[in-house]
Amino acid sequence: MDTIRSMQFFLQKRGRGYVASILCNMRTLTKDDIGTAVEFHKRITDEIGDADFFAEDNTLVDSIKGAGAVVGIFAEDRLIALRSISYTDEFVDDAIEDLKLEDTERTHVAVMDFCVTDSEYRGNNLQFVSYIFMENILYPYRYHLHTTVSPKNVFSLNNILKCGFFTVGFKQKYGGHARFVLYKNLRYPTCVETKGHKEVLLRNYAYHPTVLDDGYVGYKVKHKAHGMAMLYGRPKQEEEAAPEE
Repeated sequence: MDTIRSMQFFLQKRGRGYVASILCNMRTLTKDDIGTAVEFHKRITDEIGDADFFAEDNTLVDSIKGAGAVVGIFAEDRLIALRSISYTDEFVDDAIEDLKLEDTERTHVAVMDFCVTDSEYRGNNLQFVSYIFMENILYPYRYHLHTTVSPKNVFSLNNILKCGFFTVGFKQKYGGHARFVLYKNLRYPTCVETKGHKEVLLRNYAYHPTVLDDGYVGYKVKHKAHGMAMLYGRPKQEEEAAPEE
């Protein structure tokens, strides 16, 4: 990406016994940022410690070099959040298969690779903020947006759904890890009927494919008495055009 895009805003930093407003800068990363980005990503994923959350390979370096795009948020002269998207053939091939797209659409596909945030700045909705910034970069050129999320990663799953994605698949990926497949079409936005919805506990791995195969898509995560559940509704069909008189 040749043009560096950026914006400034204030975030809350949470420390031991205090909360402070800190000026931040969000911008697209360049090759000069590769070392910082790789080190930051490793530190955060090591802190999280659950290999199932980040089981898939990422293409961070390739994305910074141009086979995608990476946005970083900086505060107090250090990187505090990172979002990466990929256009690499391997990731796009996977998305086309998951979303059942025609191969002619591959140049319009973007894969949401990951988003990680420093613990001191969590709670600022940075997954959502960085996604909106990235969407502005992608559209109208890349409008088929694909991502996968572990059913154990409720926080990220909830954030992705709030960004307008819908669950369209559930399968074993990346060496046997359960994943929801999520999709957002920026060109033809989806509208889902919420009346008469179905609710499936996230841990009920066997039933999600059944509901999806029946034509439902997931649109929300909800807390139930027995655990977190995915809410499924049917996509509304476009109304047929009235016949000409």
